[in-house]
Amino acid sequence: MYYLRSLFRRFVARVDDCHVSSLRSHHVEDFFYGPGGLHENAGDTTLANYRMSIRSFLRWCERREWTLRTMEQLTEGLREKSTQSNRSRYRMTRAELRLLLNAAAFPRDRALIAFVANTGLRISEAVRMRVRDVSFQKGELYVYLPKTKEEVTLPLSLDLEQELRSWLTTYTEAAGTLKRNHYLFPVCLRPFFKAGHAQEPNRDRVLNPEGMISHPHVIIKDVAEAAGIELDPGDAWHTLRRSFARILYEDARAHGHDNALRIVQAALNHKEVSTTERYLGLDIERQRYADMIKGKPFLMADLDGGKLVVLDERRGSRG
Repeated sequence: MYYLRSLFRRFVARVDDCHVSSLRSHHVEDFFYGPGGLHENAGDTTLANYRMSIRSFLRWCERREWTLRTMEQLTEGLREKSTQSNRSRYRMTRAELRLLLNAAAFPRDRALIAFVANTGLRISEAVRMRVRDVSFQKGELYVYLPKTKEEVTLPLSLDLEQELRSWLTTYTEAAGTLKRNHYLFPVCLRPFFKAGHAQEPNRDRVLNPEGMISHPHVIIKDVAEAAGIELDPGDAWHTLRRSFARILYEDARAHGHDNALRIVQAALNHKEVSTTERYLGLDIERQRYADMIKGKPFLMADLDGGKLVVLDERRGSRG
C-alpha cells in the first residue's frame, strides 16, 4: 500500500472517493483508457504493472466481500486493451538467436543469453541461479521460480552445456576458485579509477561472485544493438522466452508429438494453457490455414474430382 500510494490516490481522485461496493467496470476502464487516463503517459510495461496492481487490490476487496462484483467483472474492460491482446509479438528464429549470441563480446553476457534461449526461463529466474544449481553429471538444472515459489528441474541441452563449461572456465580464471553459493552470472563491480590517474577510469570488468545482476535489461539492449536486431522496448528478455517456446513447439510437432502444446506449457511452467497459446502466437498457423484453403475445394474436397462437371460446359451441351 505504501509503495502504490500514488497510484491509489489517482484512482480515488478519478472515481470521486466512492465506496468500494459502488465500483463498476466502467470506472476501472475509464481510469486506464479514458480521457486523461493512465495510458496517455505510461508505457506498455508500466501500464501492465498498474493493471496488475489494481487487479490485486480488487481481488483483495473481493475476498473480504466488500465489492458487489468479482475482480474479473470489474476489470473485464481491460482485457481486450491489455498488452496480452492479439498484438503481434516478435519471435526470433534459431539463426537470429545465434546472431545475438555471437554479438555478445563479454563471456558472461554470452552465457546468460545462451541460458535464457536454451531454457525459456524468465530473466528474473536466470540471474538468481547459483553455481550449485548446475549438475553436469546428471545433465540437469535446478531452478527456483519466485512467481510460483517452487523449485523445478530442467534438462541441460548440449548447446547450453558447452556454453556453461566455457563460461565457468573463464569465470574461474577471473574470480578464482568458485564456491557453490556464488552466482552463476555475477554482477560486475563498478568501474574505479586507476591509482595515480585520477581522471582515467579502469574499465576492466571485475566480477563480484557474491553480487546479483540488478539491471539485466542493459545487457540485452547493448548486445541487440551490436547484432543489429531491434527488440521490443521493455520486453527484450521475454522475446527470448517466446522464441524458445515457438522453436520448441515446432520441434515437438516435427517429431510427431500430438501434445506439443502441453510440452511447451510444461517447459514454461504455465498453469494455464491459454497463457502458453499467447506465447506461441498464431501467425504461422494463420499462414498454414491460408495455404490449406486458398484456391482449393473445401466442402467438395471429399468428392471424386473425376465426377465434377463444369456448369458452363453442361449448359452448353444442353443448348
